[in-house]
Amino acid sequence: MKKILLSGLLLAMFLSGFAMAQDSGQPKTLVPSALFIELWNNAAFFDTNLENKNFSSSLARFEGKVGLNVGSAPLQVYGVYYGVGSQSNDYWDNSLFSGYGLRVMPLRDFPATNWANEWLPGVKLFAEKLSASYLKNAASAETLAKEDTRYGLEIWHEWNQEKPDRQKPWGELWSTVSYRETNFGWEEFKDYVVYFQPKIGIYLADGIAPYLRADVTYSGKSGASYSFLNVADYGVGVRFEPWRSRTSEVEFFHKFRMFTEVLGVTYLKDKPAAAISEVAHDVRFGIEFSYGR
Repeated sequence: MKKILLSGLLLAMFLSGFAMAQDSGQPKTLVPSALFIELWNNAAFFDTNLENKNFSSSLARFEGKVGLNVGSAPLQVYGVYYGVGSQSNDYWDNSLFSGYGLRVMPLRDFPATNWANEWLPGVKLFAEKLSASYLKNAASAETLAKEDTRYGLEIWHEWNQEKPDRQKPWGELWSTVSYRETNFGWEEFKDYVVYFQPKIGIYLADGIAPYLRADVTYSGKSGASYSFLNVADYGVGVRFEPWRSRTSEVEFFHKFRMFTEVLGVTYLKDKPAAAISEVAHDVRFGIEFSYGR
C-alpha cells in the first residue's frame, strides 16, 4: 500500500510540474478526463490545536486522492491518504492513514438554479478501507487498531469564488458524515463522526478576504476520552490568495493562500480529564493549498 501511495504522489507531482511548464495560451487540462487528483495541504503554527494549553507548535495536515473516473458513470475509484505531522512527539499528531476507496456522486447532474441548491451536485457517497502508520512514537500506538473501514457522505462547495462578484459575500463548506468501524482507536468504535466546517466572508481587495468560520466535530461517543470528537471552534480569520485571480487554463497554485485565525472553543459533551487539555481558544497562522476540489 505504501508503494501505491508513493506512486500516486509521484504521479501528482509529475503532472503538476508538466502543467506549470505548458504555455498558458492554449486550452489544456492537468490530467486526462479518465483521471482525477484532489489535494489539500495545510501547514500552520497553532497556539493550542484544541488539545493542549502549551501546544505552541507547527503542524501540517495533508490529504489526497488519486483515482479513476469510471466511464461516464458518476463513480470513482481511488487511492487515498490522510496525514499529519508536527513538532510534537505525540503519535496522533504524526500519523498517516492510507488506503483505497470508492465513491458515488448521485446528484452530479442535478440542474442547480441558485446559491441555495448549487452545492447538491457535489454530494458524494463513499466507502474507504484504511490502514495506519505512525511517523513518531509508534510504540505508544501498538495497542490501537491498525485498520479502519468507513462509509459516509461528503460535501465540498465554494460560493462566489470562481470569477467572483466582489460586491457580494463568498462562502465555502466542507462536511462529512461517516460511520467508522475502529477510528484507529483503543476500543471497538462502530459509531458515527460528523465534521462541519463553514466559512463566509467578504472581499476587501484583490486576494484579501476576511471571514467568519466554524469547525464542528460531533460523534456518537461520550466521555472525557472522546472530548476531541465532540468539540467546536469558531471565530474570525483573514486570508490572502496571491494567485487566485490568475486565468491560466491550468493553474496548480490557484488555491494557495496564507491565513490567520483567532478562535474560541466549546466542548459539546464532556471536557478533557486533564486540566492542561481543556482549552478555551486557539490562534493559528500559516498556509493552505488545495487542488482539484
